[in-house]
Amino acid sequence: MRKLIFALVLCMSVGLFATQARAQGFMNEPGSLLAFPLVDNINFSTIINIANTCNTDEVLECYIITHGPGGAIDEKKDFVIEFTGKEAFVWMTTNSYNQRGNQIQGFNGRKGYMFCFMIDDKYSQLEEGGDCFKGDAVLLSPTGSAFSYNAIPHQGLAVVGDRVLNLDGVEYSEATSQVMFEGLAEIPGAIGGTLAVASPGDIDFINSEQPEFDINVYCWNEVETKMSRHLPFKDFAQYDLTKDLQLDINQVFTLGWHCATTATQPLWAVFHQNLAGVFGWGGNVWQQPGTNVAATITLPPVPVQ
Repeated sequence: MRKLIFALVLCMSVGLFATQARAQGFMNEPGSLLAFPLVDNINFSTIINIANTCNTDEVLECYIITHGPGGAIDEKKDFVIEFTGKEAFVWMTTNSYNQRGNQIQGFNGRKGYMFCFMIDDKYSQLEEGGDCFKGDAVLLSPTGSAFSYNAIPHQGLAVVGDRVLNLDGVEYSEATSQVMFEGLAEIPGAIGGTLAVASPGDIDFINSEQPEFDINVYCWNEVETKMSRHLPFKDFAQYDLTKDLQLDINQVFTLGWHCATTATQPLWAVFHQNLAGVFGWGGNVWQQPGTNVAATITLPPVPVQ
């Protein structure tokens, strides 16, 4: 198990710093596009933090894709946030936001994901590069447990203002199709957890289309026994440790385990666990370098004004 953990840390380090991973993007640098794989206001209250690291005034357009309790994705909304130079934005997403000229509705009782990208202004809303933004999310549960993760940045390379976000290594840096995560086996009433996944893979907001695909999950326990799972994906998913991933103590046989995924589409993901609902931990998953794949997000056109 020690060898496996060391390998994961090495892969994460390579993914963060190696120049060959430039097409995939750097997690430790600001970006022109930020992805928040989990905004959960059903089991938690989610706080979104975004900072403009540039000295200039900048504007973000954000899309939040959510569902209500026990349902499928049924709501896709967007909003604009204006920043002055070096300004920070903090939003408790259960509540509406009405400050500094920015007005955003609240999303209490909703769960899903969000992404934001730099635009020229709030009128034409044409995307632009600049790599000015960093962000993170903090999730607080009613029982007192909490965890946080960093927004996934995509650097702008040669951004074209055409209402199409090409995460192809030419316009924006790409996303990975393979993520790795490790944790503790689920023990009923004691240890639980979920893997939340969103994907920028070929989203079409005009025709309301996004491809369905499988996420193949390969796991190993502490004595190197291999187990595989195949998960269906559409729009957004939060996979339970027992029901979906089958990583409870009766099926994984050891307390510790680690997993790696393969997929044909890019993945934005975060993993978290909790101890009896009173202590939580988790955050970003590792991203395997060299497994980046291209994705296209087609945005609706802005009406003539």
